[in-house]
Amino acid sequence: MKTTFKSIIFIIALVLNSKIYAQTSDSGSVKKVSEVASYRVNLFKKKLQLTEAEANQFFPIYDAYISDLTKSKKIFRNKWKKKPIENLSEVDATEYFNDALLLQQKEVDLFKNCSDKLKSVIPMTKIVRLASAEREVRLKLIEKANEVKLPKSKKKSTKGASTNVN
Repeated sequence: MKTTFKSIIFIIALVLNSKIYAQTSDSGSVKKVSEVASYRVNLFKKKLQLTEAEANQFFPIYDAYISDLTKSKKIFRNKWKKKPIENLSEVDATEYFNDALLLQQKEVDLFKNCSDKLKSVIPMTKIVRLASAEREVRLKLIEKANEVKLPKSKKKSTKGASTNVN
């Protein structure tokens, strides 16, 4: 589950940052990233049955939401990655718990804000199907990323660090 979560975050970050990545990569990697990004867009269009007009308005709102969500989770992880939860003092455990609650509240607030913006773009029936579509798209993106063999991100050693985020 932890590996899947990391893969999902990596794929989302990769897709959202494809323009930046494209500027610093060789053309083969750029093509692979572009292929996965295009595949992602097509999956969402299909799963949510988005028209071209809806898709053109949906993705800027949705991508901003995913970007903000990813940043919030990264801030939490970076704060706590060097402190294994098994070794937290009572004071640190209380702070960790409060930070985890704040992260969950931030996630809810971001989704509510995104949903409010999407109401003017797509019908509520499609917004309600969004969570289900996200799960299906994530699985397909992982398959696609493995298929095109996207380069893995370089990871710093996390010896002794906890990878438990939520």
